[in-house]
Amino acid sequence: MTRRKAATRPRPVLQALMAAIGVLVTVGAVGVVAWEANLPATPPSLSARIVRVQATPAGQIATVRVVNDGRDTAAEVMIEGVLGSEVATATLAYVPRRAHAQAYLRFDGDPRAATVSVLGWSAP
Repeated sequence: MTRRKAATRPRPVLQALMAAIGVLVTVGAVGVVAWEANLPATPPSLSARIVRVQATPAGQIATVRVVNDGRDTAAEVMIEGVLGSEVATATLAYVPRRAHAQAYLRFDGDPRAATVSVLGWSAP
């Protein structure tokens, strides 16, 4: 009894294309992770600015955007706003690396002329 070999069909082009795309995506993801892992550690680079003011019955609320341009996350970020003799403070739990977070400061006067700054932070 002779055994016959099953006819091998060539792989469809779409299957080969999808396999190639899968390999490229996997290699790319591994490359990005390796690149990020080898970057030197830099401290957070935080800046704050007022992006919106809203009048409420409790006073003027200033929305403050805190941007972290550094490669490390900042925790317990302390923000201060000064408007004449009036001082308002807030604390953000954290600001991720290369991202932003928002805080809200309440003033009696119009906070558009207020100066806001980041007082300090801690390592997460």
